[in-house]
Amino acid sequence: MRKIKIISIFLVLVLSSLACSSEFRNSIIDRFPDEVGEVLTNPGQIATLVVNEVAEINNEETGNSIQPHFDDIAFGMDSLESFRFRFVQSLQGTDDAGNSTNITVVNDQEVIKSLQIAHMRMETTTEVKPLQIVEVYRFGNEVYLVGADTECTAFTENLTVMGSEGTDLGLSSIFSNLEIGNLKQQAEMINGVVTNRYQVKNVEMVNSTLSNVNAQIWYSQEGGYIVRFAGEAQGEAYSEAEDLKVSGTIRWEYDLTDINSITEIPLPENCNLAAQGGVNDLPVPDNAQELSTIGSMLSFNSPDDASALADFYRSSMPAAGYILSDETVYDDFYVITYVKAEETITIMISGVNGGGSDAIITVEVK
Repeated sequence: MRKIKIISIFLVLVLSSLACSSEFRNSIIDRFPDEVGEVLTNPGQIATLVVNEVAEINNEETGNSIQPHFDDIAFGMDSLESFRFRFVQSLQGTDDAGNSTNITVVNDQEVIKSLQIAHMRMETTTEVKPLQIVEVYRFGNEVYLVGADTECTAFTENLTVMGSEGTDLGLSSIFSNLEIGNLKQQAEMINGVVTNRYQVKNVEMVNSTLSNVNAQIWYSQEGGYIVRFAGEAQGEAYSEAEDLKVSGTIRWEYDLTDINSITEIPLPENCNLAAQGGVNDLPVPDNAQELSTIGSMLSFNSPDDASALADFYRSSMPAAGYILSDETVYDDFYVITYVKAEETITIMISGVNGGGSDAIITVEVK
């Protein structure tokens, strides 16, 4: 029962971090790139160590054309040291209730593989809701979530909620069963890459049923990887961000850029502060057990019941200079929020069957 309580507390933490559905957000985190290479000891450092390697890659002259593997959408991506891509997906039509719906999702991602550095920002725009943003940085073993108010929270990849079998947020996580038609154009320069352009006969999209597909795709002549993929189709699609099923027109456009030319992906200053962690300055009861610090998150359990532990923080946090911002109590579950300067401290306490309590404390820095 203790494990269930801890998981429930952590889910509350995740829910409070970003303004979008939990399934949508967790699917993003679960698929975030997990490249094998050097692990950074300082997650905030700029990735300049790959400058020489990038220069060497750019100076290579293969002179050979690689035939694309049409049945493998991710083919060739593992040969790239660094890259950026933008994937724009729009859905225009009507939902099950007959309401007109227009949803646009913009996914920007940049990666430096040898340093295990990646940055993903996803924006969702609708006609009726405010702009929703999911932003994630990964530096080695550290994962940083940037909230809607630019607050940053640090975690580590070995948290159960971040475990995953998938590692790709690119085209292969969205499209499958690609059927290629005629070659339309050879040696076409796209995004600084010499490509061959093909007509697309058919393709499947995750959470969607497509018909009347009208699309074209551009493959690098030298690398065989996809540089651009643009098209539209009629059909039905489910939006995880909006929890809606929409029938209508689905459009997409993918562009791969800055191939083997990225030398830095700086971590925002507020995430640097979160990485340094303010949890070490927070009061902790003397009888705390199984104390663990992960990035800017502190967890422990206590023989005291949940109400007694909540009382401890109600008295000790103001004494440490923190100001109460909000408190929610449900049975033996407490969420208490304090602020001081640029820090927001969220204390989550849950009672444990048989006595005692569990606590998770997070520090977010604006």
